[in-house]
Amino acid sequence: MENELSKSQAILQCKCPRCRKGEIFENSAFSLNFAKTHKNCPVCNLKYERILGFFWSAMYVSYAFTVAHMITLMVAINVLTDERPALWVFFAAIIGSFVFFVPVYFRYSRVIVLYFLGGIKYNPNPKVWEEQGE
Repeated sequence: MENELSKSQAILQCKCPRCRKGEIFENSAFSLNFAKTHKNCPVCNLKYERILGFFWSAMYVSYAFTVAHMITLMVAINVLTDERPALWVFFAAIIGSFVFFVPVYFRYSRVIVLYFLGGIKYNPNPKVWEEQGE
């Protein structure tokens, strides 16, 4: 039997929730087309967008990531500086770090919604994939 990924490993690697082998995204998180999602899993043919507008719910997860990021960054700046920094320091830090983290938040919010709200169970058996017909 092949080396199977655990659920957490599959989430971190952005793999299909059913087979844990196929890629969810077509490109790297840091390419210009970081948002391009496969319509179906290249391995098991699972349809990723469960219903029309399914990934709209990922906005809420992404919002939670963003708020946690901003609060953490603001607390870190306040703790690491002796005086209270100017407002522009907070804005520069937040905007500068978001350039790096937006693709990551976008991708992982979709992956988390797919894994936890998609109603998809892990099944490494290819014969069952064809029977499920998703």
